[in-house]
Amino acid sequence: MKRLFAAALLIATPALAQTPSPAPRAAAEAGTRPQTVEDACIFVAKSMLMARDLKVGVVQAFPELTPPGARLTYSTRMDAEEGDITDEIECQFDAGTSPTKVTRFCMDSTCYASDSEDHEDRRRFEEVQALMQRLK
Repeated sequence: MKRLFAAALLIATPALAQTPSPAPRAAAEAGTRPQTVEDACIFVAKSMLMARDLKVGVVQAFPELTPPGARLTYSTRMDAEEGDITDEIECQFDAGTSPTKVTRFCMDSTCYASDSEDHEDRRRFEEVQALMQRLK
């Protein structure tokens, strides 16, 4: 039995050494700054959900409004059918900067902002802001 295990290990070792390295991370994951309010809102959603990928459904963007913002539907299931993409996020951004300074966002009927009364909601907001400030 020990010989069989040793033989299996010797056979598997070269195959493991040839395993390709993981693909490069997407731009949002690599830390590049979102250029549109839609991209920034998707970044906020991914950050809150701690998800690498989201399937985005309907997007409504309002960069010309004060404050600029976006609203979109999403699903964490990449195989979700169009009719199943029903979770929503709404984001607002500071008008004086590129769309990377979020001022408020709402998910699942909970809004997160610097003036949130709930300490945990305010903390989640500050965490997303910190992640956005780290972007290059």
